[in-house]
Amino acid sequence: MSKPFISICIPTYQRPHLLKTLLDSISIQNYRDFEIIINDNSKDDSVEQLLKSYVDKLPIDYVRNNPSTTAAENTNTVMQRANGEWIKLMHDDDWFETADALQQFADAAKRSGKDFIFSGCTQVWLDSGKKQIDLLSEEKKQWLTESPFCLFYLNVIGHPSATMHKKDNSVLYDTGIKWVLDIDFYMRYFKKHPGYHYIDACLVNIGKDPSQETNKYYKNRNVELPEFFFLLAKYEQDLDLKNRHVFHLIWNMLKRYKIKDPQEIYDAGFKGTLPARIEKIIACQKYIPDIILKQTPWSKKLVLRCYKKIAADYIKTGKTMHHDL
Repeated sequence: MSKPFISICIPTYQRPHLLKTLLDSISIQNYRDFEIIINDNSKDDSVEQLLKSYVDKLPIDYVRNNPSTTAAENTNTVMQRANGEWIKLMHDDDWFETADALQQFADAAKRSGKDFIFSGCTQVWLDSGKKQIDLLSEEKKQWLTESPFCLFYLNVIGHPSATMHKKDNSVLYDTGIKWVLDIDFYMRYFKKHPGYHYIDACLVNIGKDPSQETNKYYKNRNVELPEFFFLLAKYEQDLDLKNRHVFHLIWNMLKRYKIKDPQEIYDAGFKGTLPARIEKIIACQKYIPDIILKQTPWSKKLVLRCYKKIAADYIKTGKTMHHDL
């Protein structure tokens, strides 16, 4: 039996009612050269019972973890078990928006010459039904084309369920990260597989729920500070703060948490050596009143002034920086 072109990889946890919506959206896809790999972290058999009704409908390879693993480990395992050439990761609370969604991903994989593909999506609030369309603007497309390090400032790719990538078991999720693991995965994948293809259409619905695990990490000082600075240290040799998006991220992060001393970053849980010039950015903000920093027009002027000041150091050492913040 030949291998499928696409492996739809679903890491799931005890949400059969949501998984059913996803499986039903797969059932109606007009593209059929795929397999479904499901790794289940559930403590009960609710998912297993649901899948019995799909035995004759879909090509499902199901494994229930015993013992259960972390979400990142579950995602890595389900991708490693895939037999297809391409990985279409789908979280269990997301689903395909149209019957030709998988066909569009497959066509892009065959024709684009790129190993990483993503589409627009529709965010759907599961409690209220509210919807928000997310499409990539030309400006943000240019950011990503210039450098994947723009993802530090803003994740313009978005949710993993809106992506598809060529299988590469050497690039998996970092299990030590909770909040910025998608950004880290994208950047490491781009480093090994440069370039991307974007499908300018909403092909996937992204379920939004207040109870989702990641909600407790957003704007959490003891998660965001150590994780973002961990990433900055991880990629320092590649960026060294030259990228304007990275610089802007640091400025905003220090401003958000009112960091006036580098020790506060360590106190929040960061372990390691802070990237070069962080102290200079802190020094730029240190004596500026918070009420001024909170005002967007003033903050934009101040970040540009600080950026140019630090850029002068690069000029003295023969390096260059972009001046288009």
